[in-house]
Amino acid sequence: MIIEVLSEDKSSVPVLSQIICELLPTYQNLIKKVNIFPHRGKGNLPADIDQKPRAFASSLLDLLPAKIRAYHKVYSDQEIILVIVLDADNDDISEIYRNIEYVVRKEAPNKFFVIGIPTEETEAWLLGDRNALLTAYPDARTAIMDNYQQDSICGTWELLARVIMGSQAETLIRIGYPAVGAYKHLWAEKISQNMKIANNKSASYQDFVKRLTQVFNWAKRDYSQIQVHNNAQT
Repeated sequence: MIIEVLSEDKSSVPVLSQIICELLPTYQNLIKKVNIFPHRGKGNLPADIDQKPRAFASSLLDLLPAKIRAYHKVYSDQEIILVIVLDADNDDISEIYRNIEYVVRKEAPNKFFVIGIPTEETEAWLLGDRNALLTAYPDARTAIMDNYQQDSICGTWELLARVIMGSQAETLIRIGYPAVGAYKHLWAEKISQNMKIANNKSASYQDFVKRLTQVFNWAKRDYSQIQVHNNAQT
């Protein structure tokens, strides 16, 4: 079975890799390949999901309906698990989930899928593992971390920047993108190296892991049943 992960940007890739790598030993006979494809931002679902993406579209949601159709066609006779991960930002998480679920069920019926939505931003997942953050950045400002309410809507990447960089973070915050993107990826790479699923206090992180594990277990059950059937035929 193949895992195809579609993420909003590069900064979430190290965290997603960490989660999947920690889970893989339990499913080593099931999962043969994992691909993670970052996009250039979150974007928006097209008003008409049946239309081709607009020219030069590169964001996750803009391309999602077309990509899901392509997966359904290319893997029509193969088992895959589609994983879609994007930040909630200030949007309603339930609405994001419903909209993406509709697209996947319409364009790729009968395919396994998982949707992961960090509360506000992926940096909430990095802040959720305090030990991993302090291992990567021993000089991190713990007073700021102590005042952070996990998974709160507070300008999460800016808060993480202040935790790691102190007063220097204000310059980065003023500069904004694209410089921010490079820093966010670096922070994610360093922190995720020491992250452990059991240690993470982020509810949205644990919800994603729960959904991912549940779908892996469903796929494992179906795979076992197919194997039993094939053995009975020989």
